[in-house]
Amino acid sequence: MQDDSRGQSRGPFREPAQPWADEQTRRHLQVLVEGLATLAGFEQSSLTLRRDGHFEVVAAAGVEDGFVGTRVPSASIEDELAGADEWGVWRFVPHHRASAEALAYSHIPDVTPLEGDDAWHPLDLLAAPLHDDQGRLRGLLSVDSPRDGRLPSAEKMAVLTQYADVARTLVLLALERDELSEKVRMAAEARQIVRRALGEPTLDLVLEACRSAVVTCFDAVGMWLTAFDVDGGPARTTSFVMGDDYVVPPFAEIDDDVVRLAHRYWADQYVAPFSRSRPDQPGLPPEDAERLLRFLDRIGIGSVLFVPLGVGPECLGFLVLTRVSDSRRWTDVEIDAALDIGRDLGRAVANARQLELERAVVDRLRRLDSYRVEVVNTLGHELRNPLFSMSANLELLGTHDLDEDAQRTVAAATRGAMRMRAVIDDMLTMAQVSDPNREFDPMAVDLRRIVHDIHDECQATARAGEVTCDVELPDRPMLVPGDPEELYRLFVNLASNAVKYTDPGGKVTVHLDTEGDTVVATVTDTGIGISESDRAGLFREFFRSTNPAALSRPGTGLGLAIVSRIASRHAATVDLDSERGRGTTVTVRFPAWTGALAEDVVNPA
Repeated sequence: MQDDSRGQSRGPFREPAQPWADEQTRRHLQVLVEGLATLAGFEQSSLTLRRDGHFEVVAAAGVEDGFVGTRVPSASIEDELAGADEWGVWRFVPHHRASAEALAYSHIPDVTPLEGDDAWHPLDLLAAPLHDDQGRLRGLLSVDSPRDGRLPSAEKMAVLTQYADVARTLVLLALERDELSEKVRMAAEARQIVRRALGEPTLDLVLEACRSAVVTCFDAVGMWLTAFDVDGGPARTTSFVMGDDYVVPPFAEIDDDVVRLAHRYWADQYVAPFSRSRPDQPGLPPEDAERLLRFLDRIGIGSVLFVPLGVGPECLGFLVLTRVSDSRRWTDVEIDAALDIGRDLGRAVANARQLELERAVVDRLRRLDSYRVEVVNTLGHELRNPLFSMSANLELLGTHDLDEDAQRTVAAATRGAMRMRAVIDDMLTMAQVSDPNREFDPMAVDLRRIVHDIHDECQATARAGEVTCDVELPDRPMLVPGDPEELYRLFVNLASNAVKYTDPGGKVTVHLDTEGDTVVATVTDTGIGISESDRAGLFREFFRSTNPAALSRPGTGLGLAIVSRIASRHAATVDLDSERGRGTTVTVRFPAWTGALAEDVVNPA
């Protein structure tokens, strides 16, 4: 074996063969080259395929161990074929025209050539280029060392031609199967990546969840991912590199260039493989490309895949996958998969960003609600003091010494003070049940007790208005988790409203029952009812009906708003069924109590 023989390796170009998706494909290729050598009368044969931007020996017969896996630059093979003689589908390069570069990647048999014009020389090359249907060179079938030491005869060339046709079919099928397998693998890994990312509630967690998986999926050494803010500029960047020794690069140096490219490439749905060998990219001026290349050189990166992220027409960021060198190019399968992941990660970024915006709005509303509660509490307590003083003086004022007009004036002032007190009490109650910082520690409450107490309290008002007030209660406890005072206030407001808006001779009924694991309370009246237009705003604070009959009766407009807030705190729902002139039914559904019970709840007094 000669020292400069074709079997010699040059630096990194001989590596273990890139594995095929299945062992059956590899065996088929190996049988092909072994059959060719045997039937065509050659000692050696090999099959070289284009993979990842270079050619790689994937099967060989009659050569030294380690020759399979040799990588050959595409330009070397293409230049050699360009100067070859055409022997049908085969190409022949005589030894005296063989290039030094081609010899450096070749295997040269250690034989002495025979005499004569038809003698085979160890440096001769006979190979059949294998093209796909689009005319692209996909592989090379080669033979060497004929057993008779002569150039192939017409009969041998016929055999070689038949094998070349078979090899083309088998190679295209193998490449198609390999590409399909790679697509399936990347699609499966992409689904895992997206599943992790879409399940995260914040942008930071989205970036953290996907970074390692993305790097592994694309056989990269690292990545960085930038998500834009609402104005389209970089808001958050995360980076990741396999290994422990890692210093975060100064990404801000190139933000202007890559942000602009991300928006353009998302609009074009384009993924850019960028390196020294591929610096020309759409929308990237040469001076900007050189600046980016210098940046990559400085951080030890030889090749990147630039992937825009977005949803619909909006670009939301970009993903950059990195490799140390450009020896392995980004494949079409990887580029297509990267574009799909860019769309999916864009959706994950959009979801997380929307959640963060919603959380920010909720936090702001919570702060505003707390501020409102504080203002109402302060205002209510400040109004209570002068109101108490005014009411006390009105009570002390002896009306028997006053004339009739003065007595009417005092009576009117007393009624006004009572209405103001009711408004203040409702405002403070509303603030209390609306306070987001107020603790809620529910206990088991028997709603029968609440309804009994309310029935007793409302009887006087009902009799004064000539309204019948009844309750329909089961014999068993109606237990719900809640705050007794708040539940009392809820039923007081419902019952008092029902009595207030029911004309003399009418009836109000409070009914309790269970439906599965739900306790259902209904308050029904035969009163003036509520129009469809009024029902839409009925639970809004300070809402008053447009019905003149309702406006003639005093109220603060806070009663049902308080009911709604208390029900919400108790995980209850409130439904209202009413028609103007035909009465109203309010139904409140509470979750039933499922915890342990105290003795006084099990056996109520």
